[in-house]
Amino acid sequence: MGAQTSPALPVPTRRQRLREQTQNEIKAAARAQLVSNGPGGVQLRAVARDVGLTAPALYRYFPSLEELVEALTVDLFDELCDVMEGAAAPAADPFARMLELSRAFRRWAMQHPHEFGLLFASPPTALGQQPTNACQQASDRFGNLFASAFIAIWDAAPFPVPADDEVEPAMTAGLMPYRTWLVANVAPDMPLGAVVRFLEGWVRIFGCVAMDAFGHLSWAMPDGEPMFEQVMSSLAEMVGRPDAYVPPKASV
Repeated sequence: MGAQTSPALPVPTRRQRLREQTQNEIKAAARAQLVSNGPGGVQLRAVARDVGLTAPALYRYFPSLEELVEALTVDLFDELCDVMEGAAAPAADPFARMLELSRAFRRWAMQHPHEFGLLFASPPTALGQQPTNACQQASDRFGNLFASAFIAIWDAAPFPVPADDEVEPAMTAGLMPYRTWLVANVAPDMPLGAVVRFLEGWVRIFGCVAMDAFGHLSWAMPDGEPMFEQVMSSLAEMVGRPDAYVPPKASV
């Protein structure tokens, strides 16, 4: 039998293409306002003015500010994930992939601090948003990049972790729902101690990036990259692979 071909996707109509183009222009204008004025400064009327629409006309594309912010949030998560995946192709050494994912995450955050703030500074409800499937899926894609990288590190070479009865009871109780989901869906053999180490690693990566992106390291050092690299080096030691940490190449 000959090779089967996938059915051709329907070609968007001219009206659909124009609608998508206008939606993209609206989101670009909202992003520009976000960068200039912060999340609280994104206003539908101002966005409509910037793209040459009346406010009632804009409502045909995004019926509310919440829906516009949701669409922008999804786009930003996708942009961030694309950047991270592009910088960290699957590698023979799983820690090398974790390292490049983390560096790409930090670079994007430092280049786009306002966008980073929209995604991570506060829950979506701070902008009147209610969590939606689209936002959740976009956020999950980001989280799964780090989770899958850590699981690959564990699967390649399990390292010493606390036994279940050595983990603080409060930590055990707090982590149990996540650990139950993790074991049921993606990591059936991961012990509780490894989940604790994963959370510890993520807190250190995200905490360092967030403090730097929001300017909370500037009182101590003008560039937070050395501190970030120190964190990554210490994580290599935590997973029993100090040799896996490779300093970044010096810029030319």
